[in-house]
Amino acid sequence: MTTIVLWIDANIDNSENTEYAKELESIGSLRLKLFNNVENAIEQLKYLEFQETKVIISGSFYSDFIQSFKENILKMFVAPKIIVFTKSKENFLKENKDYSNDENAFYSFGGIATSFEEIREFLKTKKKIDIKKQDEVQLTFDYIDKKEKLVLPIFFKTLIDTISHDNLEKYTNELYETYSKERKDLKSLLGSITSMKNIPIEILSRYYSRLYTSDSSFHRNINKDLGLNKKESYLPFIKILYEGVKLKSLPLSNDKVLYRGSKIRNDEVKYIKDCINKKIKGLPSSIAFSKSFLSFSKEKNVAEKFLNNENKDKNLSKVLFILEKDDNCGYNLSTHGDIEKISFFPVEREVLFFPFSSFEIKSLEEKNNGKEKYYEIKLLYLGKYLKDIENDNKLINNEILVPNSEFKKQLEDFGLIKKEILKKINIKKVYTEFKKYENEINQRGIKSNNTIIGEINIKKEDINKQIQIINSFENKKRMNNEASNSDDWKYENEREIQSNIEIKINGKIIRFAYTYKFEKEGIYQIEYNFKNHLTKTNHLFYGCNRLTSLDFSKFNTKNVTNMSTMFSGCNSLTNLYLSKLNTQNVAIMDNMFNDCKSLTSLNLSNFNTENVTNMGSMFYNCNSLKNLDLSNFSTQNVTNMGFMFYDCNSLKKENIVSKNNKILNLFS
Repeated sequence: MTTIVLWIDANIDNSENTEYAKELESIGSLRLKLFNNVENAIEQLKYLEFQETKVIISGSFYSDFIQSFKENILKMFVAPKIIVFTKSKENFLKENKDYSNDENAFYSFGGIATSFEEIREFLKTKKKIDIKKQDEVQLTFDYIDKKEKLVLPIFFKTLIDTISHDNLEKYTNELYETYSKERKDLKSLLGSITSMKNIPIEILSRYYSRLYTSDSSFHRNINKDLGLNKKESYLPFIKILYEGVKLKSLPLSNDKVLYRGSKIRNDEVKYIKDCINKKIKGLPSSIAFSKSFLSFSKEKNVAEKFLNNENKDKNLSKVLFILEKDDNCGYNLSTHGDIEKISFFPVEREVLFFPFSSFEIKSLEEKNNGKEKYYEIKLLYLGKYLKDIENDNKLINNEILVPNSEFKKQLEDFGLIKKEILKKINIKKVYTEFKKYENEINQRGIKSNNTIIGEINIKKEDINKQIQIINSFENKKRMNNEASNSDDWKYENEREIQSNIEIKINGKIIRFAYTYKFEKEGIYQIEYNFKNHLTKTNHLFYGCNRLTSLDFSKFNTKNVTNMSTMFSGCNSLTNLYLSKLNTQNVAIMDNMFNDCKSLTSLNLSNFNTENVTNMGSMFYNCNSLKNLDLSNFSTQNVTNMGFMFYDCNSLKKENIVSKNNKILNLFS
């Protein structure tokens, strides 16, 4: 595994450091990045996720680096190991005593180097990567028929949706108390979470996924609690991961086939054989659901490593599970996340399946690798059942008989349906119960007095297509270090927007998304509710070409400094209410209304532009614009007004309300 090394020194380019850098690059498994200031190094850190990272920093920069690091903590997933390069250890400790002894710091203080040789030894120290120990062998699955399994996703989804964020914060603090004494690296990871306030759940899910992969008692305890049905212990954790999948911060695996090597009990082999032989007319022959978390690898050879250990227990059999995934699983239904980049053991290339994931057992074959016998079990991941229930009225109206079994006991423990009707469960009642909870959750929402109200016009050709409703902040160029200035903003503001906004379409809260699929043509009401004030709104509605109206009268922009390209490409906008928009701190307005081809008039008389420096292409290609009120526009600090009114063919000088000669001269 490659270690990223950031070296920060004001004199990084001097001849001595250049020679050191060449020597370090020869160590191997290191990617060395050189910086002469703290700001650029912090920017690099933001994009390293959970990669193994070490920082060499000159003593004079240390306190500034730590301060900047803490201020930007929400944008990072990496906890670097830091070594300070200084000629005077005593002076450094005297000046930075508080920082170097910070027990709750989200980084590891690697010590102080007074020579290049000490730095070299620091970089050579690498964490040994081993395959995690096999846990105590329990039954991998519960084996049931499809009819019973149909009930379970509803209960599960209903349960996790009732867990509040207050519970999650309390849960994190309790975990910190439990595990901070056990492992220093877990203390660092958990300590960083407890120090954060209002952390977005999609970021929280990534930290917790990493925590689960640690070689500690944490994942063993979670799975033990699942076996004992200790809901207060495992449900908040599953909720965090499940939300991460829905919000796409935990991506789904794109791999068609996954592998898991393990040992299972001989009686479980018998269960599997019985399930395969059991036939239910018109249904898959064998359905299993996971009792606990299950990890699969993208690499067959990694899974096979788990089978290499000698099997001295005659009650156990070695098994290679081969899992095919269903392409039709949506984010709201899928209960697994690709955790390769987050894991403490990235070499395992893991995909983590959450409890209550559904599988069909396709086959069981006895194999021999030339040394010993093992079983190969083929599975199919079934993630569509909840969708099946929602779309099949016949299924909803079917009554499902629940036998007197452990499964029945689990349904009772969930407590969402009365015991007296468990003998004969009616799916419609269960589904109604689920919808009741779902509606309650939808109505909680963000309490906001900071709202943008709009309308969107969906035409016949738009039906069942993904229509952009707010700007997409995707930043593919960033990965190749080719980002433009606008891409920088997209990455910076992506987390601010996602954690800050709730979107309603016709009064119904939707999961945060940049695009939305409309099923019917017509005019839709759309609300953007923000918890907090934004600092930048550039690109906010860029390319939203189906928006016809936006009202900013209830939206506060007092903290905004950049409105570049804010409405660019909104070529269906006919009504834009900006009379209460606060622009006193805005410096950049270039391309703000670029290509707003349907606007015929615009009143910007309230705009305070005293701090604006860039108005380039501000009204570019607004070719229907006939009336424009710029009566309060100041251009005293503007350095760029190029192409400001380019291709505004309908706009005449006499229809512009302005006393500013600099603006009027553009029409002479």
